[in-house]
Amino acid sequence: MAILVDMTGSESRLDAIKTDFKRLGVSDPVWLPGEDYDPASIELVLAWKPQQRDWSAYTGVRLVQSWGAGVDHLLDAGFPADWTVARFMGQSLKDRMVRYVCAQLSNWQLDMPRLVQAQNEKRWDWHDGRWGEQVLILGLGELGESVAETLVVQGYKVSGWSQSPKKLNGVESLTGKTGLNAGLAKADYLINLLPLTSATRGLLGSELWARCERQPVVMNVGRGASLAEDDLIPALEVGQLSGAILDVFDTEPLAAESPFWAHPNIWITPHIASISDPSDVIRLAIDNLRQVRAGESPRYPVDLSREY
Repeated sequence: MAILVDMTGSESRLDAIKTDFKRLGVSDPVWLPGEDYDPASIELVLAWKPQQRDWSAYTGVRLVQSWGAGVDHLLDAGFPADWTVARFMGQSLKDRMVRYVCAQLSNWQLDMPRLVQAQNEKRWDWHDGRWGEQVLILGLGELGESVAETLVVQGYKVSGWSQSPKKLNGVESLTGKTGLNAGLAKADYLINLLPLTSATRGLLGSELWARCERQPVVMNVGRGASLAEDDLIPALEVGQLSGAILDVFDTEPLAAESPFWAHPNIWITPHIASISDPSDVIRLAIDNLRQVRAGESPRYPVDLSREY
């Protein structure tokens, strides 16, 4: 077996990833783009925003393993339609997403930036906080389910909108346009965890904000391109939204000239909500390859024709 690690934008981590394979007992060669390897020897492609190339020489590939939970970054790579593709999912990813969402909701309610500024000024700035208990989660996949279940335990009233009905304790399942409208009408917080597809690109935009009745705070921890960025500040200025907590963006890093940086009701974090643990990704990739070799489907399989 030979492995190709094809990760655009993560070049500084590639040598460490090679070391991680060795540390986990993988003695097979691990190659990076540009190194001198035989394409026909590659059996596993570990990918994040892989380079578009002619894959016809890669005749031995059994599995493409996404480094992350999303797969939209694979759609333009030109992989053959019959290749087996899997995405990453693990408990560490779920735990990190849950912690991020819960922390940001608490920070928003306590208006933490204001308190930090007050501390810097040695000022006792007591206030009542900003509250709200109705949460609408867009997307009830593995991450969405974990977030929903935790928020229920914390006392929030949680609804989840998904393509098909879900059964989660304490979570109202919503589907279709009618379900989405019902959820938007009562949401204090709107959390996006949808995958990026042609149907969800730009979904978080003016048409959606017009259906919100309680000036919710929107939190985007799904995919950056799900947010119609030009529509956000106008929605904040006219009072359709109270604020935005954004961890992902259509173009990353976010440009220095973006007006988002200076807006008082937009919070920005640099795509850190849920970072894949390298050891967990590698373990899953190796296990998935073993399953594919045995004629079985990998865990978390992907159909690129459906975009997820």
